[in-house]
Amino acid sequence: MVNCQQLTIRVPGVVIKNSRINGNIWMDQDFTPSGSFTLTDSEVDAGKYQVPAICCGNYTVIRVNSHGGQNGGQCENGATYCIVRDSYLHGQYVPPGGNWHLGGFLSDGGTPGQLIHNTVACDRPAENDDGSCTGDINLIPNFGTMSDWLVEGNFLKASSDLSFCTYGGEKSTSAYPHGDHVVYRDNVFERGPNRKCGAYGPVTGFNVGGVGNVWTGNVWDDGTPVQPAN
Repeated sequence: MVNCQQLTIRVPGVVIKNSRINGNIWMDQDFTPSGSFTLTDSEVDAGKYQVPAICCGNYTVIRVNSHGGQNGGQCENGATYCIVRDSYLHGQYVPPGGNWHLGGFLSDGGTPGQLIHNTVACDRPAENDDGSCTGDINLIPNFGTMSDWLVEGNFLKASSDLSFCTYGGEKSTSAYPHGDHVVYRDNVFERGPNRKCGAYGPVTGFNVGGVGNVWTGNVWDDGTPVQPAN
């Protein structure tokens, strides 16, 4: 067990396994662009801090229970890769009356990655109109082009307190508006009480005409197809 507000990784090849981290894990790209870590069979509790539980790139996460903080996992522009497999991202935190923006997983663009066979939820009830869940899986190109992402075999949990269950890599107001080679395959979207997964629907910002983009085999939890919308 590691008790800390932040466990900072500054060297390559770090391996963490069979552990509980009470604090967030931070890959410090400013100091060590070549740093990396693998996290397996562990639990991360980021607690009541406005930080991602696992950040910011050059990581492989396998069979991890990640909760607390602002996002279960986050991938930032400038990293080499981000991989999350067979994990559970959930249980975010926002203080009473707070306006934090929450998510299950967030990529800000500029780095390729994989999300495979995870259960992803943004399940914190909204505190107000300004602070609540954006979505379960958020591929939002704020700082770089969303390119070379595989989102496969995940279960996206429903909540009326999140906007859409996933954002698929397009953002018209960004300097990097168009994603390419973004693949969503064989994911399951929970309908939830409003039958739409999120408050407004299951998916937004996925460009079916984007170069190399693929949307296939994605279904509701009753087996009917989920159709993307830009």
